[in-house]
Amino acid sequence: MLAAVVGSALPGARLSAQAAPPVDSHRVLLMADNPSDGFVGRIRNELASMGLEVVLQAPRASLETSARAEHAIVAVRMLPSRKGIEVWMAATSGRSLVRQQIIDEAPGGPNQNVVALQMAELLRTSLFPHAPEPPPPVPSPPVLVTVQAPPPRSSGDSGLAGSLGLLYGAGGAAPAWQAWLSYRYLWNRGLGAAFTVSAPLRRGTMTGPEGAAEVGALVAGPDVFARFESPDGRLVLTTGLGAALVAVLAKGHPIPAAGAQLVSNASTAYTGLGYACVALAWKVSSWFAVGAGGLAGATTARVRVRFAGNDAGDWGPVVLGATVFGEVDWR
Repeated sequence: MLAAVVGSALPGARLSAQAAPPVDSHRVLLMADNPSDGFVGRIRNELASMGLEVVLQAPRASLETSARAEHAIVAVRMLPSRKGIEVWMAATSGRSLVRQQIIDEAPGGPNQNVVALQMAELLRTSLFPHAPEPPPPVPSPPVLVTVQAPPPRSSGDSGLAGSLGLLYGAGGAAPAWQAWLSYRYLWNRGLGAAFTVSAPLRRGTMTGPEGAAEVGALVAGPDVFARFESPDGRLVLTTGLGAALVAVLAKGHPIPAAGAQLVSNASTAYTGLGYACVALAWKVSSWFAVGAGGLAGATTARVRVRFAGNDAGDWGPVVLGATVFGEVDWR
C-alpha cells in the first residue's frame, strides 16, 4: 500500500520539481486594446530598434501572469491619457507593479513619434538600469605631417630671361640703353650655358667740334655659368664667362654751322668681346624670378669714331653693363 502511494506520488513530484520555462531577457510583452493600431506599431518599432523581441496581444490576464506565459522579462500595458499615455509595467523577476505617465504638451496635441521614443527610453531604463556604458572611442592614430622641400632642379631645365639696362663702352660716348634676351639651359643643378643677344633701345651720344654721333652696339654670343642657391632655394647667385660678337653702330650729325660742307652718315664696325658676368635673382615662384646683374669685359679691338677725318672718341676696349631682369623657367 505504501509503495503504491509512493509510486503514485512520483509523477507529481517530478512535475513539481521540473524547472520553470526560462525567461528571455530580451523579450517584451506589449499589451494593447488594439494591437493593430498605428501608434502601437510605432512603439513596437522603437523597442525592436533597441534589440528587443516584442510580442503583441490584447489584455487577457494580469501583467505578470501574461509575461510568464510568454516567457517575457516584462509585460507592458498602455492606456490612453489626455496628453499622452499611461504605462503599467510588471516584470517576471518579482518587482512590484510600476505605473508611469508619458506626457507631451505640444500645442497640436501629443506627438505620437515623441511619445513612442519616450516609451522606449522608459522601458530601456527600467529593464537595464545599470547597462554598461559604451567603451570610449578608440583614438585615431596621429596624422604624420611631412614637410617636403621642393625637388632639386634636374638636368634639362631651361629658362628665358629678358633684361633692360645700360651698356657703356669707355672712350667718350655716354652709356646706351639696351634690351637683352637670353636663353639658358642647365646641364645639372649647378652648371649651365646660355646664348644672349642685345640691341640698343636708345644710343649713347658722343660730341665733337664738328657735330655729334649716336653710338650703340649689337651684341650676340654664348656664355657658361655656375649657379649657387640658398638653402630654401629662393635666392640664386649666378656667375659666368662669355664671348660675343659686337657690331658698333654710329651715326653722325654735323652742327648747323658746318653748312653743306658736312652731311650726316652712318657706319658700322665689328669687334669681339670677352666678359665676366654676375647676377642675383629672387625666386618669386617655382617658375619665375626677378633680379639684377652686371658685366665687365674688354673688346678685342678699339673702335674709333671720327668726324670729318678727325678722331672724336673711341668705343672700348673697356665695356661695362648693368641690368634688371625677369626670368621664366620650364622643364
